[in-house]
Amino acid sequence: MTKKQSSQNLILIITTTVYSFSSMISAFFMLGSQSLIWFFISALFYFIPYALIVAQYTKKYAHRSGAIYDWLKESLSPKAAFTTVFLWYSSYFIWMISLFMKILIPISIIFFGRDITATMNWFGISSQVWLSLFSILAVIFITWMNKRGFQVIFRFLHISGYAMVGLLILSLSSNLILIFKNPEQVLVNINHSLTVPSFFQESSSRLLSQLPFFIFSITAFGGLDTIASLADKTKKSRSRFPRAVIISSFIVLFIYISGIIIWSCSNNIVSLRETTSLHLGNLMYGVMEQLAKTLAVSFNFSVNHTHLLIQIFIRYTALTMALAYLSLLSSISYGPLKSLIKSTPKDFWPKFSALNKNQMPENALWIQALLISIFIGLLSFSNTFLSDLFNQLTYMTNVSRAIPYFIVAASFPFSLRKRIIQQESLIIKNNYLNYFLSISVCVCIFVAIAFQIYEPLKLGNYLNFSTLLLGPVFFGVLSHFIYFRLEQKKAVVNLTKRNNDNP
Repeated sequence: MTKKQSSQNLILIITTTVYSFSSMISAFFMLGSQSLIWFFISALFYFIPYALIVAQYTKKYAHRSGAIYDWLKESLSPKAAFTTVFLWYSSYFIWMISLFMKILIPISIIFFGRDITATMNWFGISSQVWLSLFSILAVIFITWMNKRGFQVIFRFLHISGYAMVGLLILSLSSNLILIFKNPEQVLVNINHSLTVPSFFQESSSRLLSQLPFFIFSITAFGGLDTIASLADKTKKSRSRFPRAVIISSFIVLFIYISGIIIWSCSNNIVSLRETTSLHLGNLMYGVMEQLAKTLAVSFNFSVNHTHLLIQIFIRYTALTMALAYLSLLSSISYGPLKSLIKSTPKDFWPKFSALNKNQMPENALWIQALLISIFIGLLSFSNTFLSDLFNQLTYMTNVSRAIPYFIVAASFPFSLRKRIIQQESLIIKNNYLNYFLSISVCVCIFVAIAFQIYEPLKLGNYLNFSTLLLGPVFFGVLSHFIYFRLEQKKAVVNLTKRNNDNP
């Protein structure tokens, strides 16, 4: 999404960033065709309304680089905008640590045909140390690439998008072949898919008992915030980007729905669940392996040809996921950081916010990389205390990550009342419909947050329950303190300027 990105490329990038192949596979595995109703509910009451809100905000602010900060600064207040951006960045910072430590899994599958990350005890050095070393190298690589300019980030997104399209074509065409080769199995598979017990414990066919899947289906539509933070780098961003967001949102929904239907028609979900080696951690690779095996049996392949087909399927899946990790890490290591920098005065940390010749905050990127590397290095010691501490930090950001979306949606009616976005510039002209979009998104996020907090309380895990509650409070207080220091610094700078102007 440099200034030369076409509308088709924008739609491809937004679609493949929001869409998650692993989420679709997990949805099919966890709930079968019953997951469709939850995807419809999540799309109709959360994703499409939120996409419309984001599209209308980007139409107004696409030429600015602060993204969420700019959206909220005028509709709410600079302080509320800074607090929201700080929560957003903090949650992504912790998430980046986890993602960097997972990136070696698909890479090992590409080269070795299996996940070897737990057995890399080379030269007498534990696998945990090797994993941390490779993760830190990935941090350095992503930062080095990002500092070279925006075009690098979008090149990652572009390549990853095409790889994801290839994976979709591979999986869906294989499933369609199975349907045509075994038409007698379609009704049997659909029946199993409609009646299979929920993967979640203590749930049944009643919708309310399947509420955990509602939370999952909402998270399956994530990623719009990151892409929206890069809108200022697109050509004709005020008209092109909002249109691409809306078109992409419907394409994403279509891919999820059609994908689950096709997988349900061609695969026996009961047989898949009986495969003891499958669990949510390796599900995507395991299901693709089973798909290749079923396809090989349909064509009476030899043992060697079956093994070759399996390797092609799982290694291409791993390649796609490796590229997806790289593109995701490239975008989230820059987008939220950019918004955080733009929400603070340049005088507060001039070296931190300084841009290099490629218009990238290189110093800030390297400082961020150093902090992430320190966290990864500490976790490599396999210290129980450090591992538990990081788990609690992750819990602290679970709710904090959802709050910015809630605030963005809640702020939209205020921007309408203050006429920040002119009526003729709105995509949805009816204000009451816009209010409904805002309320719908807020209700969905509130339900998701409430369930996240209630779940550990129900299980008697009071530490996680307390941490979930403490997270937003801790990051909110910290952001308040930082903002107070920013205001003090700003006041001193302004006073100094006045004294210099009036000697």
